[in-house]
Amino acid sequence: MHRWLLTALCLTLTAPVFGEMYRYETEEGRTVMSNTLPREALKQGYEVLNKSGRVIEKVPPPPTEEELAERRRERERQERLEKEREEQKKEDRRLLRQYSSPDDAVRALQRKLRERFGTVRLKLANIKNIEGQIANLQKRAANQERTGQEVPESLREKMETQRAEKTALLNEIQQEISRAEQTREDYRDKIKRLEKLTGKKRSLPLTIPEEETAREELATMGD
Repeated sequence: MHRWLLTALCLTLTAPVFGEMYRYETEEGRTVMSNTLPREALKQGYEVLNKSGRVIEKVPPPPTEEELAERRRERERQERLEKEREEQKKEDRRLLRQYSSPDDAVRALQRKLRERFGTVRLKLANIKNIEGQIANLQKRAANQERTGQEVPESLREKMETQRAEKTALLNEIQQEISRAEQTREDYRDKIKRLEKLTGKKRSLPLTIPEEETAREELATMGD
């Protein structure tokens, strides 16, 4: 029963359409015209001719495993690109809801920078206070040395503690500045995208006066 079904299927696949012929090339390179299609023709590809001998259809050979794999990779690549495009559209819509123009985003950036550098200015003020305390402690130690007295260990420990606090504050300031720079870079990308979406250029700077002042003060800080 199964053998009969298989034979019937093969006959169906290879049976010619009335008035049509097939032309194909054998593995040896020989061109053959026939009213049936052997397996060899299916593998190599073939042409369908009408009763006048004109080609009415060209059937290519089935794709190889490598070609199928390449098609699969290309399909996956296209799917990834489509997903990225959809995600970008969502991000663009969110961006336009949040900011009406590039300058609107710049103003938001400037507010965040003021917060960051406001913290920096406070820490710089603390450092100045500590430096004043260190200077007083050093003066006391120098006076004792001039009078031939030994500088108490407690006084030395206080100076070391103050210096350590100053170092810690300087490190915190550098971290705060790094966060400010990262915030600026994040907003820079948003602003560039808004410029493209709105067709407008920003007119405001990506820096603030408080930043310049804080950097100048930091540059004058001694070790």
